[in-house]
Amino acid sequence: MTKSLRVLIAIVIMAAMLYGAALTLALTGNVGSATAIVVVIVGALLLPIALFILRRRVWSPLNALGKGIQRVAEGDLTAQVTVSRDDELGKITAHFNHMTRVLRDRAEEQGRFAAAGELLGGVAHEVNNPLMAIASHAELRLADANLSAEQRNEMQSILRQAQRAAKLLRGLLRFVRAGEKRTATVNMNDVVRSAIDLVSYRFSIDEISIEGRLDPELPTVVGDANRLEQVIVNLLSNALDALRGVKPPRRLIVDSFTDDTGGRVCVTVTDNGPGVALEIASRLFRPFASTKGVRGTGLGLYISRQLVREAQGELDLVKHSESGARFLVWLPSAREPVPTAPVVAPQPPPASSAQGTLAGIRVLLVDDEELIRRPMARFLGKRGAEIKEAGDGLAALERLAEGFEPHVILADLRMPKMDGAEFYEHLQQQRPPLAERVMFLSGDITHLAGRGLAEVPRDRVLVKPVELAELERRIATFVREKAA
Repeated sequence: MTKSLRVLIAIVIMAAMLYGAALTLALTGNVGSATAIVVVIVGALLLPIALFILRRRVWSPLNALGKGIQRVAEGDLTAQVTVSRDDELGKITAHFNHMTRVLRDRAEEQGRFAAAGELLGGVAHEVNNPLMAIASHAELRLADANLSAEQRNEMQSILRQAQRAAKLLRGLLRFVRAGEKRTATVNMNDVVRSAIDLVSYRFSIDEISIEGRLDPELPTVVGDANRLEQVIVNLLSNALDALRGVKPPRRLIVDSFTDDTGGRVCVTVTDNGPGVALEIASRLFRPFASTKGVRGTGLGLYISRQLVREAQGELDLVKHSESGARFLVWLPSAREPVPTAPVVAPQPPPASSAQGTLAGIRVLLVDDEELIRRPMARFLGKRGAEIKEAGDGLAALERLAEGFEPHVILADLRMPKMDGAEFYEHLQQQRPPLAERVMFLSGDITHLAGRGLAEVPRDRVLVKPVELAELERRIATFVREKAA
């Protein structure tokens, strides 16, 4: 509190006390009437003046600040309050104005991020379609027994690169569209691997080596895999940014392990960068604290810590003997074994194996991309399936009206005229048994909920680009389960 404000409050208190004392003495007759009148008049003059000054210096600024806070609470981040004096209230008001400017800037950034996420969803579909066409043609060529060794190597290389691009795109979609919170048992090694995949393109560009050991016996934890992946991606991205400031060799070390008691699952991200300065370390996890200047939002570590704490864990910067920074994420162990891939018992070949595993199965392919639809139809046909094709939902309804009764309807989600969601809704209303035979094919399955398909089981959804062998397996399994 400034000296002037303290003096003002003291004057108000003294004037009030003086006025009260004068009235008391006058009423009790302990002083002369003339003296009492003078004291009352002086007090009566000083008190309103003091109250007026107090209102102007304290009440009015506080009232203006309160109105500004109310505007922010209602969502108006443009609220600014006039700073009239350089005292405590003036400083508070200046801090408030700075806070709203920061919030407004961050809101604009978040808006751009949200728009980028929506744009990425649309781009994903357009990119996944050619990726699937490339992969499908490569798979068809690889199925040719007469292919030369050189051509086979080339096709395998094309297929691997298409699958690599698809995997990265799926990871990006999963990252920007986390969706609603889904708590389940999670293997942190899988989370770490997915996060590393998302940032792996920077390793060669920035000459960074990735090291470390993931404990193969790591227990599971309970949490949301997408949100935990967001935490690890943020730590990896921060480390990669820090490593840009040092000369090679640049090292990034990621380890997973359990603590001495076995009750906590730990992941550390360590770099040999410049480290974190002491004056920054104390406020590193506060909102808007950033070491990246205008390039950083100052929210990454703050949000990451909140996400870890939601899972009953903790995120912190820990000391270590070498240069650079080390961040530790720990989470309570779920005390369950690491999930392993299920062992599938070999199935006896069907009686019609000479014709292929899909012999006798009728499939309706609904996709507007002919470069995707045709390779799929050729492959499934070679596996014994009877195929009908349609370029959109309306064309699919025409095929059904012609009397074709499919065991499986494989429908793309995004199509002109009538898309997959509208086609499915029509079947639900007009021919419910056929609606239960629909499997969706899409490059962006995060749109399922927005299209009213949130309740569709995941075993009826295939993510583009899907390998043709996997497509065959899924169709055969789907038909077998329906027949059971």
